[in-house]
Amino acid sequence: MLGIVLATHGQLSTGFKDAAEVIMGSVENIAVVNLNHGEDIQLLGNKIHEAIHETDQGDGVLVFADLLSASPYNQSVVTINQLEEPLQEKTYVIGGVNLPMVLEAINHQFLATPIEQAVAAVIQQGENSVALWHNSSAGDSSKETEEDDDF
Repeated sequence: MLGIVLATHGQLSTGFKDAAEVIMGSVENIAVVNLNHGEDIQLLGNKIHEAIHETDQGDGVLVFADLLSASPYNQSVVTINQLEEPLQEKTYVIGGVNLPMVLEAINHQFLATPIEQAVAAVIQQGENSVALWHNSSAGDSSKETEEDDDF
């Protein structure tokens, strides 16, 4: 089973895990690492190291960070560079995590997808899950469309 580590600023990773449990029920093999205000970066790296080892079951580990090139991301990269093979080669860091990406990763845990394919699917889900909606006629009742007249 793929390991999942959520490493974020504040309690965001705990929130992601909680939301995943609300949507999917009980989730397995997911560790959360929170960088709290004023916390030492070395401690963060140690917590990420422990979380990777805690979730590693031989199929690889996905480490999600909230911001690209911020402390959780950077410490994840540093930590992975210090891992021994084959774990180092089977551990990936994905920056800019959102909830649909976490849910996608959990689905791939259940499916026992090889980690390389899971990473590609998670990245694709992240790209596909961002959307914009804007009601350009909000507050302007004088702009009725032909479609509005049909009802």
